[in-house]
Amino acid sequence: MDQDAQAIAVIGGGTVGSITAAYLCKASPHVIVVEQKEERAAQIREQGLHITGKVNITSRPAVVLSSIEELKNYPVKTVLICTKTWSLKTFLPVLVHLVKPGTTVVSVQNGIGTEDEIGQYFPPANVARVAVNFAGGKEGSDAVTMHWFHAPNFLGPLEGEASPYLQQLVEFFNSSGLTTQLVTSHEIKRRSFFKTVLNSALNALCATSGITMKQAMTYRHTLSLATLLIREGLSVASAVGYHYGESALDICRNYLSQGGDHLPSMWTDLQQKSPTEIEYINGKIVKLGLMFQHVNVDANIFFTSMIITEEIKAGIRKPEDIPSYLNQSLL
Repeated sequence: MDQDAQAIAVIGGGTVGSITAAYLCKASPHVIVVEQKEERAAQIREQGLHITGKVNITSRPAVVLSSIEELKNYPVKTVLICTKTWSLKTFLPVLVHLVKPGTTVVSVQNGIGTEDEIGQYFPPANVARVAVNFAGGKEGSDAVTMHWFHAPNFLGPLEGEASPYLQQLVEFFNSSGLTTQLVTSHEIKRRSFFKTVLNSALNALCATSGITMKQAMTYRHTLSLATLLIREGLSVASAVGYHYGESALDICRNYLSQGGDHLPSMWTDLQQKSPTEIEYINGKIVKLGLMFQHVNVDANIFFTSMIITEEIKAGIRKPEDIPSYLNQSLL
C-alpha cells in the first residue's frame, strides 16, 4: 500500500481499538487513533499503546484525537470503527460529513448487522466488516491484555465481491501481524453471525451472574445454560441460511472453554454504568429468531431481558425503552 492508502483512522481506544491500532502502527507511521474519553486519549498520547498477554507490543500512533470532528483535518483512506455497537447511532450521522468521498469504512465490532447500519450512511461499495477472532481486556492503568488470538480474522465487503483496495487492506493487516483473511460479503456475514453466537453464550450469562467465563464453562449447570444459548443461536443461524456443520456445537464449546478466568466486557459495562451491546448480540438473535415459528429463543429472551433490566436499574436505560421484540415475545 502507498502512503496515502496507509492513512488509517481507528475510532475507539478500548480493547479492540487498542489492539488493532497497536498492530497497525508496526506496519505504518500513518495511524490515527480517535478516543473520545479524554483521560484515555491523553494516556495514549503520553504513553503510547501497550498490549500484553499473548503478545508484547508498544506502539505510538501518529496522531491521537479526542473527538471524531477533528478527523476533518486529516485526509484518511480508511476508517476502522472499533467502538461499542450502540454508539453507531450517535456518531455515524456526524462521521459521514467528516471524511472525503471514497473513504472505506470498516466495522471492527461485535454483533450482527453493524455493517448494514454503516451502509445506511456510506456507499455500500465503500463499507466492509471484520469478524474479530481475538479477545482481551483493560489491565491496570494503561495496558490492554490480549487473552487470545485464534487467527485469522476475516474481512469482507458489505455487498458483492471484495474490491482491489480491500485486498490491499488485508495485505496491510497481515504485514502488521494482525493475520486476516479476505472473504465474500456472504461469508463475512456468516462468520460475524458465528462470532455473535459465541458472544451470546457467555457475555450476558456472566454479566448477570458475576462469574468468570472460565467458571461458566466449568460449572455443570452454567455450561448447560451456555450450551442452550449456543443451540438457539445456531438454530437461528440455520433459519437465516448460515450453516456451520454437524460439529458446530462442539466447536463453539471448545472455543469458549479456552476463555480465561475473567469477566466479560458486558459485566464491566454494567459496573461502569455504561450501555451494553446486548441488543446486537442476544437481542439480535431474539429479533431474528422470532421471525420463524419453529425456532426457540427462550433462553436468549431471558438473558436479553435480564441485561436490559440491569441497564434500567443502573439508570442507563429508561423503563419505557424496551425493544419491541421483547414485547412481541410475550404475545
